[in-house]
Amino acid sequence: MEEINHYLIKRSNSIRQLRKNNQKRKGFFEVTIRKTAFNPPSAAIKRNDIVYIAETSGGIYAMGEVIEVGVVQTFTSVPKLLEFSKRFNDDQYWLSKIREFSSKLSLDHNYKLRFHEYCVNQRILDRTIPYNGPLERYDASVNSGLASIFFKLRMEDIKYLQEPDYKLKGITAVNLEIPGGLRLKLYSLFNKKYSIGHLIDIDHFVPKSVGGPGNIVENLVPIGFSLNRYKNDSIPRSLFEVAASDAFKSNFTEILKEIIKTSELSDEFIRTNIYPKAKVLAQKITGIMNASPDLNQIKAFYLAVNERFNPDYCNAIKEIDDV
Repeated sequence: MEEINHYLIKRSNSIRQLRKNNQKRKGFFEVTIRKTAFNPPSAAIKRNDIVYIAETSGGIYAMGEVIEVGVVQTFTSVPKLLEFSKRFNDDQYWLSKIREFSSKLSLDHNYKLRFHEYCVNQRILDRTIPYNGPLERYDASVNSGLASIFFKLRMEDIKYLQEPDYKLKGITAVNLEIPGGLRLKLYSLFNKKYSIGHLIDIDHFVPKSVGGPGNIVENLVPIGFSLNRYKNDSIPRSLFEVAASDAFKSNFTEILKEIIKTSELSDEFIRTNIYPKAKVLAQKITGIMNASPDLNQIKAFYLAVNERFNPDYCNAIKEIDDV
């Protein structure tokens, strides 16, 4: 019996803009642009192999069995590639490849673009698998030089995937960026437990532009979820209201009068082009709070800010460890 191989493929985070679902014939492809006869790595795939699908900056959200494998197609000119690319509904991807190919050909006409397509019977996992344990070697946020998006999995990887560790990596301090694993854990929560079929993105509630952290779930909110959602980089008034509350005002004694005054504005979301001083004040608030050595207090603060507008979301994330 022929050996079954296991592969990990990574796709751009833009895939989160599409609904992730079970699909009996999900098509994938790989492309290389080389002078030498170098086929895309997926050319090694065969029927019945197992493929795990992940986002570039996140975890594994689906798997499936290879059911169809195409032949490698070779292109030597831009016009033929342009015509071929019309069959795909991904102009942004193909425009970048066509430009790259055109640039290479202008330097050396021996360059060729090779294309390989295969189909997978895709099944969405109940829980997104973060890059923990041996999978950490595939995490681009840890291995900054990691450019590859196609990997043949090792035996230890395959064994680990049978009983993966779903816990997010612990944090000791807040920062502005949203970890891919946390983003995907939220996708798992809303796509599976709450049947939210189309999440455009997950973003900061207190905006990143004023210091709102991205690596704690308490300051995140899904766009597309049935919640009130701030627009652009507007600052939720609740940031000032919570800062002025009995539970937190002792942290902001030097700027408390300004905070109270701003919290009395009628706007639920304060636009910084109308109230420019509010942005500076918000940055002071987040700077003080984010520097707290008590991570639980930081989380409690942002949860209170978020909860005033998004109670359903804040209630849902209490289940985050049970996803």
